[in-house]
Amino acid sequence: MSSQIWLVTGASNGMGLSVTEYLLAEGHAVVAAVRKPESMNAHKDKYGPKILVVKVNVQSQEDVESAFAQAEAAFGRIDVVYNNAGYSAVGEVEAMPMEDAKDMFETNFFGAMRVSLAAIKFFREINKPIGGRLIQASSIYGLCPGGATGYYSASKYALEGITESMAAELDPAWNIKNHTYTVYSHPAYTDPTLLGNVTRSILANVDPSMIKGDPDKLARRLYELGNLVEPPLRVILGEDGPVMLAPKLAKDAKEREQYADWAHGLAFDE
Repeated sequence: MSSQIWLVTGASNGMGLSVTEYLLAEGHAVVAAVRKPESMNAHKDKYGPKILVVKVNVQSQEDVESAFAQAEAAFGRIDVVYNNAGYSAVGEVEAMPMEDAKDMFETNFFGAMRVSLAAIKFFREINKPIGGRLIQASSIYGLCPGGATGYYSASKYALEGITESMAAELDPAWNIKNHTYTVYSHPAYTDPTLLGNVTRSILANVDPSMIKGDPDKLARRLYELGNLVEPPLRVILGEDGPVMLAPKLAKDAKEREQYADWAHGLAFDE
Protein backbone atom coordinates (compact mmCIF):
# COMPACT_ATOMS: atom_id res chain seq x y z
CA MET A 1 0.00 0.00 0.00
CA SER A 2 1.23 3.51 -0.78
CA SER A 3 2.40 5.83 1.98
CA GLN A 4 -0.37 7.33 4.09
CA ILE A 5 -0.70 10.47 6.19
CA TRP A 6 -2.07 9.97 9.71
CA LEU A 7 -2.89 12.63 12.29
CA VAL A 8 -2.54 11.18 15.78
CA THR A 9 -3.60 13.04 18.91
CA GLY A 10 -1.94 12.12 22.18
CA ALA A 11 1.01 10.92 20.10
CA SER A 12 3.70 11.22 22.77
CA ASN A 13 2.68 8.34 25.02
CA GLY A 14 0.55 5.22 25.36
CA MET A 15 -1.23 3.91 22.29
CA GLY A 16 -0.74 7.21 20.50
CA LEU A 17 3.01 6.74 20.67
CA SER A 18 2.81 3.06 19.69
CA VAL A 19 0.70 3.88 16.62
CA THR A 20 2.99 6.78 15.70
CA GLU A 21 6.12 4.63 15.91
CA TYR A 22 4.50 1.78 13.97
CA LEU A 23 3.41 4.08 11.15
CA LEU A 24 6.79 5.78 10.88
CA ALA A 25 8.63 2.45 10.88
CA GLU A 26 6.37 1.29 8.03
CA GLY A 27 7.20 4.36 5.94
CA HIS A 28 4.05 6.38 6.53
CA ALA A 29 3.94 10.03 7.60
CA VAL A 30 2.49 11.23 10.89
CA VAL A 31 1.18 14.54 12.15
CA ALA A 32 1.93 14.04 15.84
CA ALA A 33 -0.36 16.22 17.95
CA VAL A 34 1.10 16.55 21.45
CA ARG A 35 0.97 18.93 24.38
CA LYS A 36 4.78 19.07 24.66
CA PRO A 37 6.46 19.08 21.22
CA GLU A 38 9.92 18.63 22.74
CA SER A 39 8.86 15.12 23.79
CA MET A 40 9.08 14.09 20.12
CA ASN A 41 12.55 15.50 19.37
CA ALA A 42 14.12 12.04 19.02
CA HIS A 43 11.46 11.04 16.50
CA LYS A 44 12.02 14.23 14.51
CA ASP A 45 15.74 13.52 14.40
CA LYS A 46 15.16 9.94 13.27
CA TYR A 47 12.35 10.40 10.75
CA GLY A 48 12.86 13.95 9.50
CA PRO A 49 10.12 15.19 7.16
CA LYS A 50 8.03 12.05 7.74
CA ILE A 51 6.85 13.46 11.06
CA LEU A 52 5.27 16.83 11.71
CA VAL A 53 5.01 17.62 15.41
CA VAL A 54 2.30 20.11 16.33
CA LYS A 55 1.46 21.52 19.75
CA VAL A 56 -2.15 20.67 20.56
CA ASN A 57 -4.27 20.84 23.66
CA VAL A 58 -7.57 19.36 22.52
CA GLN A 59 -9.36 21.69 24.92
CA SER A 60 -8.30 24.53 22.59
CA GLN A 61 -10.26 25.06 19.37
CA GLU A 62 -7.42 27.24 18.07
CA ASP A 63 -4.86 24.48 18.64
CA VAL A 64 -6.99 21.90 16.85
CA GLU A 65 -7.64 24.12 13.83
CA SER A 66 -3.95 25.02 13.65
CA ALA A 67 -2.95 21.34 13.63
CA PHE A 68 -5.11 20.59 10.60
CA ALA A 69 -3.90 23.73 8.82
CA GLN A 70 -0.27 22.76 9.42
CA ALA A 71 -0.97 19.23 8.21
CA GLU A 72 -2.47 20.56 4.99
CA ALA A 73 0.48 22.88 4.43
CA ALA A 74 3.00 20.09 5.01
CA PHE A 75 1.36 17.12 3.30
CA GLY A 76 -1.66 18.39 1.36
CA ARG A 77 -3.95 15.73 2.78
CA ILE A 78 -4.72 13.51 5.78
CA ASP A 79 -5.84 9.94 5.20
CA VAL A 80 -6.64 8.85 8.76
CA VAL A 81 -7.23 10.71 12.02
CA TYR A 82 -6.61 8.65 15.15
CA ASN A 83 -8.54 10.56 17.82
CA ASN A 84 -6.69 9.25 20.84
CA ALA A 85 -6.15 12.05 23.38
CA GLY A 86 -7.82 11.43 26.72
CA TYR A 87 -7.30 10.35 30.29
CA SER A 88 -9.04 8.55 33.14
CA ALA A 89 -9.47 9.22 36.84
CA VAL A 90 -10.56 6.67 39.41
CA GLY A 91 -13.08 7.42 42.13
CA GLU A 92 -16.69 7.02 43.16
CA VAL A 93 -19.10 9.47 41.56
CA GLU A 94 -19.61 11.05 44.99
CA ALA A 95 -15.88 11.36 45.54
CA MET A 96 -14.70 13.11 42.43
CA PRO A 97 -14.74 16.93 42.55
CA MET A 98 -17.10 18.32 39.94
CA GLU A 99 -14.39 20.51 38.44
CA ASP A 100 -12.21 17.45 37.85
CA ALA A 101 -15.13 15.62 36.26
CA LYS A 102 -15.79 18.59 33.98
CA ASP A 103 -12.13 18.73 32.97
CA MET A 104 -12.16 15.05 32.05
CA PHE A 105 -15.27 15.60 29.88
CA GLU A 106 -13.60 18.63 28.33
CA THR A 107 -10.78 16.39 27.11
CA ASN A 108 -12.41 12.99 26.58
CA PHE A 109 -15.63 14.22 24.99
CA PHE A 110 -15.52 17.86 23.93
CA GLY A 111 -11.82 17.64 23.03
CA ALA A 112 -12.51 14.53 20.97
CA MET A 113 -15.38 16.35 19.28
CA ARG A 114 -13.21 19.34 18.37
CA VAL A 115 -10.88 16.95 16.60
CA SER A 116 -13.77 14.97 15.06
CA LEU A 117 -15.46 18.03 13.59
CA ALA A 118 -12.18 19.38 12.24
CA ALA A 119 -11.44 15.98 10.68
CA ILE A 120 -14.86 15.72 9.03
CA LYS A 121 -14.53 19.22 7.58
CA PHE A 122 -11.02 18.44 6.33
CA PHE A 123 -12.05 15.15 4.75
CA ARG A 124 -15.07 16.74 3.07
CA GLU A 125 -13.43 19.94 1.80
CA ILE A 126 -9.70 19.28 1.44
CA ASN A 127 -9.73 15.56 0.66
CA LYS A 128 -12.71 15.70 -1.71
CA PRO A 129 -13.67 13.22 -3.14
CA ILE A 130 -11.50 10.58 -1.43
CA GLY A 131 -12.68 11.49 2.07
CA GLY A 132 -10.89 9.87 4.98
CA ARG A 133 -11.09 7.77 8.13
CA LEU A 134 -11.75 8.88 11.70
CA ILE A 135 -10.85 6.34 14.38
CA GLN A 136 -12.15 7.19 17.85
CA ALA A 137 -10.29 5.81 20.86
CA SER A 138 -13.12 4.76 23.12
CA SER A 139 -12.98 2.32 26.04
CA ILE A 140 -14.67 -0.86 27.16
CA TYR A 141 -15.89 1.29 30.06
CA GLY A 142 -17.93 3.20 27.50
CA LEU A 143 -19.94 -0.02 27.13
CA CYS A 144 -19.46 -1.66 30.54
CA PRO A 145 -19.16 0.95 33.29
CA GLY A 146 -17.99 -0.24 36.67
CA GLY A 147 -17.31 1.03 40.14
CA ALA A 148 -14.91 3.96 40.51
CA THR A 149 -15.09 4.75 36.79
CA GLY A 150 -18.37 6.67 36.67
CA TYR A 151 -17.34 9.96 35.09
CA TYR A 152 -14.76 8.32 32.83
CA SER A 153 -17.35 5.79 31.67
CA ALA A 154 -19.86 8.59 31.10
CA SER A 155 -17.39 10.51 28.94
CA LYS A 156 -16.80 7.42 26.81
CA TYR A 157 -20.53 6.60 26.68
CA ALA A 158 -21.04 10.09 25.28
CA LEU A 159 -18.31 9.55 22.69
CA GLU A 160 -19.81 6.19 21.70
CA GLY A 161 -23.23 7.75 21.24
CA ILE A 162 -22.17 10.76 19.21
CA THR A 163 -19.89 8.64 17.01
CA GLU A 164 -22.86 6.45 16.13
CA SER A 165 -24.96 9.55 15.43
CA MET A 166 -22.28 11.00 13.16
CA ALA A 167 -22.06 7.74 11.25
CA ALA A 168 -25.80 8.01 10.55
CA GLU A 169 -25.57 11.68 9.55
CA LEU A 170 -22.57 11.76 7.21
CA ASP A 171 -23.38 11.95 3.50
CA PRO A 172 -22.03 8.75 1.87
CA ALA A 173 -20.84 10.92 -1.04
CA TRP A 174 -18.24 12.46 1.27
CA ASN A 175 -16.61 9.02 1.66
CA ILE A 176 -15.92 9.57 5.34
CA LYS A 177 -15.82 6.56 7.67
CA ASN A 178 -15.84 7.02 11.44
CA HIS A 179 -15.56 4.11 13.88
CA THR A 180 -15.68 3.62 17.49
CA TYR A 181 -4.47 7.93 37.25
CA THR A 182 -5.53 10.44 39.53
CA VAL A 183 -7.15 8.42 42.35
CA TYR A 184 -10.11 9.56 44.44
CA SER A 185 -11.94 7.97 47.35
CA HIS A 186 -14.99 8.88 49.41
CA PRO A 187 -14.94 8.31 53.20
CA ALA A 188 -18.38 6.67 53.24
CA TYR A 189 -17.32 3.84 50.92
CA THR A 190 -15.30 1.79 53.42
CA ASP A 191 -16.31 -1.78 52.55
CA PRO A 192 -13.26 -3.30 50.77
CA THR A 193 -15.55 -5.54 48.70
CA LEU A 194 -17.28 -2.59 47.02
CA LEU A 195 -16.39 -2.51 43.34
CA GLY A 196 -14.91 0.98 43.54
CA ASN A 197 -12.46 -0.07 46.24
CA VAL A 198 -11.61 -3.27 44.39
CA THR A 199 -10.88 -1.28 41.22
CA ARG A 200 -8.74 1.23 43.09
CA SER A 201 -6.78 -1.55 44.80
CA ILE A 202 -6.11 -3.33 41.53
CA LEU A 203 -4.87 -0.17 39.83
CA ALA A 204 -2.65 0.70 42.77
CA ASN A 205 -0.94 -2.68 42.64
CA VAL A 206 -0.58 -3.33 38.93
CA ASP A 207 2.44 -5.46 38.08
CA PRO A 208 3.63 -4.41 34.60
CA SER A 209 4.77 -7.97 33.92
CA MET A 210 1.14 -9.12 34.17
CA ILE A 211 -0.06 -6.83 31.38
CA LYS A 212 -0.53 -9.13 28.40
CA GLY A 213 -1.51 -6.61 25.73
CA ASP A 214 1.22 -5.94 23.16
CA PRO A 215 0.97 -2.27 22.08
CA ASP A 216 2.83 -2.98 18.85
CA LYS A 217 0.30 -5.63 17.83
CA LEU A 218 -2.53 -3.27 18.71
CA ALA A 219 -0.93 -0.53 16.62
CA ARG A 220 -0.81 -2.92 13.68
CA ARG A 221 -4.49 -3.79 14.20
CA LEU A 222 -5.45 -0.11 14.28
CA TYR A 223 -3.59 0.40 11.02
CA GLU A 224 -5.57 -2.48 9.52
CA LEU A 225 -8.79 -0.92 10.83
CA GLY A 226 -7.89 2.35 9.15
CA ASN A 227 -7.61 0.55 5.82
CA LEU A 228 -10.72 -1.64 5.81
CA VAL A 229 -12.93 -0.96 2.80
CA GLU A 230 -16.11 -1.35 4.87
CA PRO A 231 -15.06 -0.85 8.50
CA PRO A 232 -17.35 -1.71 11.40
CA LEU A 233 -18.82 1.14 13.39
CA ARG A 234 -17.49 -0.40 16.58
CA VAL A 235 -14.74 -2.93 17.19
CA ILE A 236 -13.39 -4.28 20.47
CA LEU A 237 -9.64 -4.81 20.66
CA GLY A 238 -8.05 -6.80 23.48
CA GLU A 239 -9.05 -10.11 25.00
CA ASP A 240 -10.41 -8.57 28.20
CA GLY A 241 -13.03 -6.56 26.28
CA PRO A 242 -15.26 -9.45 25.16
CA VAL A 243 -14.91 -11.04 28.61
CA MET A 244 -16.26 -7.87 30.23
CA LEU A 245 -18.94 -7.29 27.61
CA ALA A 246 -20.47 -10.79 27.43
CA PRO A 247 -22.12 -10.85 30.88
CA LYS A 248 -23.44 -7.32 30.44
CA LEU A 249 -25.06 -8.23 27.11
CA ALA A 250 -26.50 -11.41 28.62
CA LYS A 251 -27.94 -9.50 31.58
CA ASP A 252 -29.39 -6.82 29.30
CA ALA A 253 -30.99 -9.45 27.04
CA LYS A 254 -32.48 -11.30 30.02
CA GLU A 255 -34.01 -8.13 31.44
CA ARG A 256 -35.39 -7.06 28.06
CA GLU A 257 -37.08 -10.42 27.69
CA GLN A 258 -38.34 -10.43 31.27
CA TYR A 259 -39.96 -7.01 30.93
CA ALA A 260 -40.84 -7.10 27.23
CA ASP A 261 -44.57 -6.78 27.99
CA TRP A 262 -43.95 -3.49 29.78
CA ALA A 263 -43.53 -1.80 26.41
CA HIS A 264 -47.20 -2.39 25.60
CA GLY A 265 -50.47 -0.95 26.83
CA LEU A 266 -49.20 2.60 27.22
CA ALA A 267 -51.00 4.29 24.30
CA PHE A 268 -54.01 6.57 24.76
CA ASP A 269 -57.30 4.69 24.90
CA GLU A 270 -59.23 4.96 21.64
